[in-house]
Amino acid sequence: MKYFKWQALFLLFLFTLSCGDNNSIDEPEFEYLVSEEFNRTITQSSMEFFWTFAGQSDAAAFIEYDVDVYRILYQTTDLAGNPIEASGAVMIPKEASQPELLSIQHATIFSNVEAPSVDGTTNSVVTRKSIFASAGNIVFLPDYLGYGVTSQQPHPYQHKESLATASYDMMMAGMEFLEANEFEWSGSTIDLIGYSEGAYATLALAQKIETGPSPLQAGLISMGAPIFDLSSTMDFIINNIDQPAECVACYAYFLQTYHEIYSLQNPVSDYFNSPYDERISSGLFDGSQSAAQVASQLPESMTELFTDSFIERYLNGEEEELELAVAENNILYVPEADVLLVHGDEDGVAPIFNSDDFEARAQQSGKTNLTYIRPEGVNHTEGIFPWGLETLDRLSSASKILAEN
Repeated sequence: MKYFKWQALFLLFLFTLSCGDNNSIDEPEFEYLVSEEFNRTITQSSMEFFWTFAGQSDAAAFIEYDVDVYRILYQTTDLAGNPIEASGAVMIPKEASQPELLSIQHATIFSNVEAPSVDGTTNSVVTRKSIFASAGNIVFLPDYLGYGVTSQQPHPYQHKESLATASYDMMMAGMEFLEANEFEWSGSTIDLIGYSEGAYATLALAQKIETGPSPLQAGLISMGAPIFDLSSTMDFIINNIDQPAECVACYAYFLQTYHEIYSLQNPVSDYFNSPYDERISSGLFDGSQSAAQVASQLPESMTELFTDSFIERYLNGEEEELELAVAENNILYVPEADVLLVHGDEDGVAPIFNSDDFEARAQQSGKTNLTYIRPEGVNHTEGIFPWGLETLDRLSSASKILAEN
């Protein structure tokens, strides 16, 4: 049974970390998992209705099992490296034989009720991602810091280290959850997938797994519409400030996050025009409002959002503090594992050069296990569908090969 394999693998992992220490190891039963509770069961029929209503009837081909959803609390660290409890969801395909492991890093959300552990709306992250569990995968879904039980603190949006750590520790807690409940699983790898912010978090997690000690190897890494090069993306946005933007709120969220995390000296009013500076400072991104509510309180154009003085300072190289903070979070890593990359060529949020440049770096490093797909005429909102279907197809194909062997 695979949970016994996990137990042996985890003990070996702990032993490796403690090499050179002659003292005996007396670890607690679980290092990461704090608590668990059953949330709900999502039926195949409800998933079929959801995806048909969303205009994605092709998704029905991947719906095979009902899905049990659990909430868990786990140990991780905050931005300062201090211990903190975070939350997430685990999804189990009911009666599936040989389910594989999958970590899904969710895309940008503005409302805490969408978070995996909260699951408070009909269109929550859990509802949208349950299809991946129904296809025969045990799914780990971290909330990230700033959502779920940590919703009283700001979410570190597009922040490399916190996203990687929260996702990795969720994975470790998820494994302990499987052990505690004697759920069986197959293989010795975990697939990693995500769209938009989730794609960025997925690459951060992949780098953490592949370059550090980890009891699991990365299997398929599937990323959709990423922003990996934050510095070049910010340059692009400021240099094309007059161009239409698909998600003004995303850019405002990003800048406000970095202003808080890095304690930038300039006040918020130096970056955002009035009345948007007051709205942002008053908690526009505190997780209490939906994406539509947030967007309704921001302008439609970037020129209306950002002050002329900020744009001028940035173009003149006078925002060094901000630029250094952004550069610290670029992820230019090329994983060793198989990569599926999907990016619509009319994406108005994540400039497609992020994926083009990733392909160039992969080719330069000699990587041959990369599949890069550029759906034509597809923007950021639409792009999640071709990415999701391509990912489900790849996961399904890999599962069939494993079962045959």
